[in-house]
Amino acid sequence: MRRIESKILFLTAVFVFISMASASAKNISISTGSMGGGFYAIGGGMAEYITKHIEGIRCTAITSGGIDENFRRLDTEKTDIALASTSDSHMAFNGQAPYKKKYNKMRNMGILFSNWGEPYTLKKSGIKTYLDLKGKTVCGAAPGGSMYKFLYDFVRVHGLDPEKDMKTVFLPTRAAIDAIKTGRIDAAMQIAAIPTADITEVSLTHNVEIIRFAPGMREKLMKEKPKYMPMVIPAGTYRGINEDVETVGVAAIWVCRQDLSEDIVYKIVKSFYSPEGLEYIGKVHAAGKKIKLENAANWSSIPFHPGAEKFFREVGLLK
Repeated sequence: MRRIESKILFLTAVFVFISMASASAKNISISTGSMGGGFYAIGGGMAEYITKHIEGIRCTAITSGGIDENFRRLDTEKTDIALASTSDSHMAFNGQAPYKKKYNKMRNMGILFSNWGEPYTLKKSGIKTYLDLKGKTVCGAAPGGSMYKFLYDFVRVHGLDPEKDMKTVFLPTRAAIDAIKTGRIDAAMQIAAIPTADITEVSLTHNVEIIRFAPGMREKLMKEKPKYMPMVIPAGTYRGINEDVETVGVAAIWVCRQDLSEDIVYKIVKSFYSPEGLEYIGKVHAAGKKIKLENAANWSSIPFHPGAEKFFREVGLLK
């Protein structure tokens, strides 16, 4: 009887210990992107790594319509960390058009990787440059996302009015893949790390084309909007793309709520940018291999979180 009682007491103590440990763990979430996109894959890998390697923190990745939704979630405290871009975060933080308010409750945690502008279509559509989108139906991105704003910039520099000269629809990534395969849309916008899962999938069964800038238009866009960087999609990135494609892009960053504790952010940033963290994320998605500690604090579109700043100063990236 005493042995049974002792065993019961032991098991009860273990249960209480586990419950207390679980209760003491900090639950945080990271808002990513639509399922099938680069943000979704990278964000999921980040959440897994944080949970497995940082004691006392449980991180959950959640899908979203895109960057705009991520900003709203941070602003309303519905998420703790989110993926974003250098260009959108700067405009949102300062309340610049198209944003109608300042989303200035977020802070930068560092640069991740570059995103290539790569709107795509089927070769049989006959669409080659943005000029050919006149009169076409184009998926701007998932509902609630911001990807369409890049598309509109690309179209406008060619002298077209995206709201009058083409029809824009908004579909999640999976629906956009099906729609372009079946001809219900003529093209789909994408800006992500390469290779991108949805374009790769379509290219397995259909001949795809990356929509290009007409001569001189890429340079004109970069002059008018310095937020864009010149980038190239190398030949062979997707089946059927046999020559380099000149495009533009922006950098992806991760941002967090300004009131997230300095200690938590410091631990997360330090662990993620460690050799082990970068090796882990490099196995999750091809874009993960592009993330480098030395690039993490090269430029900040919004203020760094004190926890991230502390780490970057420790490793000599900030003075």
